[in-house]
Amino acid sequence: MQIYSRPVLLDGIRVTACEIGLAGPLCTRLLADLGADVVKIERPDGGDVTRAWDTIAGGLSSGFVWVNRGKRSVALDVKDPRARPALERLIARSDVFVQNFTPRWAERVGLDEPTVRVLRPDIVYAEISGYGPDGPYADKNAYDLVMQGETGLISLTGTPDDPARLAVSLCDVGAGTYAAIATLAALVRRASTGAGEHVAVSLFDVTLDWLGYFPHLWWHRGETPPRTGMRHPLFCPYGPYPASDERLFSLAVLSPAHWRGLCEEVLERPDLLADDRYATNEGRVAHRIELERTFEAEFLTRPAAEWIAQLEAAGIPCGRVNELGEVMEHPQLAHNRLVATIDSPLGPIPTIGNAIVLGGKRAQPGAVPALGEHTNQVFAELGLEPLPGASA
Repeated sequence: MQIYSRPVLLDGIRVTACEIGLAGPLCTRLLADLGADVVKIERPDGGDVTRAWDTIAGGLSSGFVWVNRGKRSVALDVKDPRARPALERLIARSDVFVQNFTPRWAERVGLDEPTVRVLRPDIVYAEISGYGPDGPYADKNAYDLVMQGETGLISLTGTPDDPARLAVSLCDVGAGTYAAIATLAALVRRASTGAGEHVAVSLFDVTLDWLGYFPHLWWHRGETPPRTGMRHPLFCPYGPYPASDERLFSLAVLSPAHWRGLCEEVLERPDLLADDRYATNEGRVAHRIELERTFEAEFLTRPAAEWIAQLEAAGIPCGRVNELGEVMEHPQLAHNRLVATIDSPLGPIPTIGNAIVLGGKRAQPGAVPALGEHTNQVFAELGLEPLPGASA
């Protein structure tokens, strides 16, 4: 069983982050979870926009708590010339600089890569944008909903009658994760060569990568996959089904062995296995409508737990379709000790902890910072006088 320990892998690595929203802050939160000293630069008049999203997390914004734990908050207006000496000294003593504003923003405020690299030649400069550092869409603001539309995710999600957005901010999460991976790779390279690196990640590029096999459907067949609700456009059977107790359970038939096991061991329907129309996955997809009717009728004859037991015995991937409350009481969640308690300006609050286990241990997540909480602390480390009115 994993226990929490102090994060140490990135001990000694300082990250200066001019970030807002989700993608940039998630990138640097992942680095903080691994032990980096992340100094988050926030506007003195309100800070990161996510601070004001809601009061769900014990009076704090759920979005801010999610992606900003373990960081130090410094309140500085980067457009104010009086803040420039402190900002430049901080960057000069940082290993990584992260920004996720529009590409032209960095140039306007003097935080583009050439300017930053003068302050620290071997710095890893990471920028996260909506569409990339240049091109016809470079200056467009990109929020997750907009990006799900621009990249086709919405057109692929939902039912034939109603498209839908994915419930989680997948485009932001993907870009932040890719940027963290690329930043770590750049730090490894710097350790051996002494050279800095420019990391550029966009929500557009990452989401296109996550379309997976669908672009091949277009390239090789000129087809767009239909919206199939909770089914899969390229596999059958695949998806959740209601059982006799009205519980939904999911199964995924992804190989000939799965299909054989489903027909012979689970459904006891050798006639389906003998039907040439269903011999291949593509054949089953072509005859999805009649085949799905058969599955739905069969699965309504027993409760979900019985079907799951039989599917597991046959080696077919399956599981319950849980509500959020059931997930929070999931036995594996308790075993993994994934829920951690962290400090915040309003007291201890729960959070989903570090998803990475190293050496049998999870790194303990850090506290959620108050706006400007560490301004004077960081200034003191830089040999600067405290800002009047700033928090200690």
